[in-house]
Amino acid sequence: MEKNTILAIVLSLVIIIAWNFLYIMPQQKRLEQQKAAQQQTQTQENSGSTSPVAQTVPVTPNTPAIPIATAPRALREEAQDVVIETPLLHLTLSTQGARLTSWKTLAYNGSDGEPVEFVSDDARQRGQFALEVFTGNAQLDEELNSALYQPSETSVKVNPTDEAKTVTLTYATTTAGTFAKEFMFRADSYKVDVTLKFLAPPADVKSITTVLGPGMGKNLETVASFMPEIVSTTGIQTKPIRDAAKKIDGLLTHNNVSWAAMNEKYFTMAFFPASANNTLSINKIALQPKDEKEKIAPIREILMGVSQPLEAGKCSLSVYAGPKALKELEHAYQGFERLIDYGTFGFIAAPLAGFMTYLYAYLKNYGLVIIVLTVLIKIVFYPLTHKSYTSMKKMQDLQPQMRSLQEKYKNDKQQLNQAMMELYKEKGVNPMGGCLPMLLQMPVFFALYQALSQSIELRGASFLWIADLSASETLFFKPLVLLMGVTMFAQQAMTPTTVADNRQAQMFKFMPIMFTAMFWNFPAGLVLYWLMNNVLTIGQQYLINKTGNTPKTKAKETSDDKPSRRRRK
Repeated sequence: MEKNTILAIVLSLVIIIAWNFLYIMPQQKRLEQQKAAQQQTQTQENSGSTSPVAQTVPVTPNTPAIPIATAPRALREEAQDVVIETPLLHLTLSTQGARLTSWKTLAYNGSDGEPVEFVSDDARQRGQFALEVFTGNAQLDEELNSALYQPSETSVKVNPTDEAKTVTLTYATTTAGTFAKEFMFRADSYKVDVTLKFLAPPADVKSITTVLGPGMGKNLETVASFMPEIVSTTGIQTKPIRDAAKKIDGLLTHNNVSWAAMNEKYFTMAFFPASANNTLSINKIALQPKDEKEKIAPIREILMGVSQPLEAGKCSLSVYAGPKALKELEHAYQGFERLIDYGTFGFIAAPLAGFMTYLYAYLKNYGLVIIVLTVLIKIVFYPLTHKSYTSMKKMQDLQPQMRSLQEKYKNDKQQLNQAMMELYKEKGVNPMGGCLPMLLQMPVFFALYQALSQSIELRGASFLWIADLSASETLFFKPLVLLMGVTMFAQQAMTPTTVADNRQAQMFKFMPIMFTAMFWNFPAGLVLYWLMNNVLTIGQQYLINKTGNTPKTKAKETSDDKPSRRRRK
């Protein structure tokens, strides 16, 4: 039974490696599948095949999915820009079609050092922009998306203390009267409210589809461990569609969604239809790479639209394009925070992420936040950890008697196990007591990994020499990981030895090396957590050893040994 502690450590190691294998490797496989799908798409394009984006699927009769035209539509030279700036956003609308030609977040920079841009280069090259509208009447749709609108103003600035401001673009159609797009902007939100209305809607127009895409972003960093996806929810069930460009063939629809989003690792672009009677349509379009070396991200090939019925000639929706920050998502829409997928241990990771944000409001540095969080977690686990070390100390004190039993019953394993159990019971020792704290901390470990890797709040957060706590250290020799390994050696040296077998003892010695290698490419924030946990454990073990705060077994052992000495006489 003295092998239980080693078993617990090995099991924990296997869990970590298996989790890493199950989480990272499928992502790499998806990337390979994505590349194969792109090559197939390119082959179809070269052979002259057309993309089946105009197919329709029968859905709710009241709000049918409307085919979205995907033909390029270049901007006209006479089109004007309508520029809106808030403390969080810088947006540009074109008077041609009242479409969105730029959406930048001012608080976050992309991979090129410039503000994150949510309108992709593909949209500009194709002349197909977000907030295009479709009614099912091809002639009217072409007019609505190509004509020059009259803006209420061409430059709007929303200051931090301002109330919401509105910009309206109107166009007098040739057959359907006046059509207007109204946009409402707020100083404290990444969300924009959009209202579409006909003053005198034609009889054959029952609903309107509003489009986002193609794709999102031109300077978002590529993260190999995160596959861009489409996520939608009905308010009851959230459905992610990973590898969307591979899985979607033509038009995919969902009815009665509360929201739908194009989802990257740290950013998202979503809409929230005002009407519960709606249909989400996801279209795959074919994009031609500039050259053979260029990779097309799955999200780039997607157009996403939502169809809503006209009520009194109008319908409304809200558009969000910004960071996947917990506070911002909660502020945008109730339940929108579920967009962040913390994995199996999300019930632990989500509160941890929220608590880290709370601590940051006071500490102003996420490195300090992780240190304080480690101390608090250590306090929570202190009773179990203390019990673990006292149990290990008891096991250490029993080593002479255990070796004696092993020698006595070396040819009878069953009798040896029975004698061991009787010894443990007599001395009040739980052989599994030394491994429980480590096993109980594993869910916290995995949850913290997800909280650190999924939270945009840690993106670019620095601490000492570490440039980004959400990523691996950039220094070649990675001092934080090496320090973690050193503290594991120190912790091991102070831990009571409960192993009599020399081979098992050698396995223990290699554990710090194995953990150091395993943590080499982990996020620096997670390594910092494990390092601080080791330091605190060393301090705790020092106090336990110094105060001798463990149950004494010598008296019992002495009394137990007396009969043996009498027998020898």
